[in-house]
Amino acid sequence: MNTTEKYITEHEYIFSLKKNNKHYSINKKINGWSFLGLFYYHLKSLIHCFIYLPIALYHGRRLLNKTRTMKNSAKKKRALLLGNGPSQGFMNVEELDQFVKSGGETYCVNYWNKNLKLSAHIPSWMVFSDPQVFDEKDPGSVELMKYLEDNQTIKVLVPTGQIKSVQSKKLKNEIYCFIDIELSIWENINPLFPRGYQSLTIYKALAWNIYLGYDSIGVIGMDNTFPKNIYNDKNNNINFVENHAGKDDTLTDLSSYYLNVASFYYDVVRIFHHLEYFPNNNIVNLDPYSLTDRFKKVNKDDFFNRLI
Repeated sequence: MNTTEKYITEHEYIFSLKKNNKHYSINKKINGWSFLGLFYYHLKSLIHCFIYLPIALYHGRRLLNKTRTMKNSAKKKRALLLGNGPSQGFMNVEELDQFVKSGGETYCVNYWNKNLKLSAHIPSWMVFSDPQVFDEKDPGSVELMKYLEDNQTIKVLVPTGQIKSVQSKKLKNEIYCFIDIELSIWENINPLFPRGYQSLTIYKALAWNIYLGYDSIGVIGMDNTFPKNIYNDKNNNINFVENHAGKDDTLTDLSSYYLNVASFYYDVVRIFHHLEYFPNNNIVNLDPYSLTDRFKKVNKDDFFNRLI
């Protein structure tokens, strides 16, 4: 098969994938390529923060005090943060269970329970920030709540704006919270204040890990394959391949969210740049193929055996 045939075959496969029914109504027609665009972007972030930060503080007025007490509470412990990227599948239940038995803590995000192979491991923490996670109309939410009900040892970390939703579920899991408002002119990663980075749940989980002060943090499933997953069709629609561990690939039309491919890649650049806000002295990446190059890559066995 020559290069052209490979090119055609690849795109035929991509556009045969099941279409994701996600709908994005926000039109991102302004980006930061120009001085005016950058000014508008930061101004909008400042206004948004000015309006919504008091609301977030009000919603979290009780639980934020508990967050304050958590700073550096995990010294002399180790953490393993599992994102939902395909490399999550490098792990197995036995080694995750053993990591916890040896004193480590595992973190999973959003719909961890959908990975039927790995969700037999009960994580120490689950971190949520997607709005639909606690939506009763979403069948996935019902399954997730059942998973949390059945595993009450899991600590739950949510944005202040979702505290009421998670409390309404009458879960017996311990609940913690963080401020989930972006302030684009600030490089902050402290969960008690507006964040300076893009709204990715795994980044919020990593910020929490750093706040708790773990001696060492391993990450996997933070593949960040966004640059490789974008496709354009004959109508110039911007299509994104969603590939998560334990689930079949799907295709999502992002045309209502991004004006063009350039605006998509502008966000991708920010996703990678914002990792520079995170320290990297005690964080390692266990996925050898990940595009996340902020953290040193190590063999997962070396991490589990404390050889790094």
